[in-house]
Amino acid sequence: MWESIKYERDNGHCYEKCCSIRARSLKRRLFRTHLEEAEAEHTELLLHADVRWLSRGRFLERFGELLPEIKEFLKEFKNTDYAQLEDEQWLLDLAFLTDLTALLNELNLELQGKEKNIVNMISSVNAFKRKLQLLSNKLHRHNLH
Repeated sequence: MWESIKYERDNGHCYEKCCSIRARSLKRRLFRTHLEEAEAEHTELLLHADVRWLSRGRFLERFGELLPEIKEFLKEFKNTDYAQLEDEQWLLDLAFLTDLTALLNELNLELQGKEKNIVNMISSVNAFKRKLQLLSNKLHRHNLH
């Protein structure tokens, strides 16, 4: 399963596109205006910090939510390559990575807090392992509904 999904490649491509929009203030303002005109739920792209892998999950989630607007915006710039954003396999990998990082973020939040004891934490980890096993079984059966 992991051999076919290149986390760094997929995440890096999202990050590259995000940086290409955010790097120049004019392009960033134009993108923000584009999102407002499209009445998108968000008006800004997030950046993830390499040090904090949990922020990658939020970054990927926001990138996925804004993907139609990102593609439309990048099409307006002739020198911008957006072909990867049209690749069906890449989009499936992106969705999988987004879902997986969301599960990891959920586990992380469950393990935090002063009122947590070792029994609750072990229970949370075991539940997470069962979720991963169910996901793995669904992947092997090609049934992700």
